[in-house]
Amino acid sequence: MTAPDLTMYRVVHRAIRGGAAALADAAPAIEADDPARRKAFARYWKGYAGEVLHHHSVEDDIFFPALLERVPVAAEMLARTDADHQHLDELMHQLDAAVAELAAGRPSPRLVELTAELEGHMSDHLDFEDSDILPLLERHFDKDEYDEMDAKAIKSAGLGPQMAFSLPLIVGAMTPSERAVILPEAPVALRVMHRLTRGGHARLVERAFGPTPVRVG
Repeated sequence: MTAPDLTMYRVVHRAIRGGAAALADAAPAIEADDPARRKAFARYWKGYAGEVLHHHSVEDDIFFPALLERVPVAAEMLARTDADHQHLDELMHQLDAAVAELAAGRPSPRLVELTAELEGHMSDHLDFEDSDILPLLERHFDKDEYDEMDAKAIKSAGLGPQMAFSLPLIVGAMTPSERAVILPEAPVALRVMHRLTRGGHARLVERAFGPTPVRVG
């Protein structure tokens, strides 16, 4: 059996960690800055939240049900991911409200607390998935089976505004060696979209967070 390649799964996790870290790093100073930066922070948050929700949706709808069917003893571990996802939904709802206040130019007293909680939650949750869940996918599915699930996940994302944010976020989390292997093999539509969106994404990141490089988890 040929084992599947979950490099992209891990890269997405890295991108999600990095986005949470960037939001938490910027939050303490963002309210004292200019309106353009507040709006850029809010735009970044909207794109980031959309990527997180899509990623967890494909886990809940595609990857994890297949894993549970193949490996019933994984039920306890998947119960933890379910609980984590539910907590994240609640946390992101609170952050939506906090960021909306920020974008409107009003005080957002819980922004620092909530972004710090988001970073901690993402670190713990994704570390657990990387160490406990992804090895099960690698062990119990062959390459063709995994690639079929992955294709469904990619198709569900589409090529709309959310992908225009998510694609440069994810490519930005790749190492140079990963980028050299993954990008040439990506569908043409995704390669073209990346070329068209990476500059705008970089400008959004700089407006939201300043010239300091975003931490990658």
